[in-house]
Amino acid sequence: MVTSDRLRPPSDAGLTVTVSRPGKARFGRQRGATAVEVAILIPLFGLLLAGLIGGWRIGWARAQVVEAAAAGARAASIPASGGQARQLATTAVQADLATVGLHCADVQVDVDTSAYSLPPGTPGQVTARVSCRLDLSDVIVPGLPGTTLISSAASEPLDIFRERTP
Repeated sequence: MVTSDRLRPPSDAGLTVTVSRPGKARFGRQRGATAVEVAILIPLFGLLLAGLIGGWRIGWARAQVVEAAAAGARAASIPASGGQARQLATTAVQADLATVGLHCADVQVDVDTSAYSLPPGTPGQVTARVSCRLDLSDVIVPGLPGTTLISSAASEPLDIFRERTP
């Protein structure tokens, strides 16, 4: 049998091999570092998540106000008089916001019905503007102080062949 020097294990050349036991810390200074990292990162992750949820909820509220303004403009374009148009638009906006569960501290509905004074055959449109002062404690975190103003406007054309009264 022929042996080669390449196949022989190297002789002890002054190298020391240390084997640590499982469960024993290799670096004494970093003991507990993972617990500290987790204790710092979990609250930061929670704040990030709360901010994302809060931003999403405010975006959802904005979309609901846009939809309410569109519903108000549609409702205002149906009656034959400007007075009825204002009443129907206000009712439609409030009903739309109540249906989706958006609780505004203050809702203002402004309906431009100046096109009702135009004679039949003349194109015109009604515009509904909705402003909602949203309480942040209702949207993000209960007890959070502050409000944000969300507003939107929508327009609908009037039937040009229908008789109109201001």
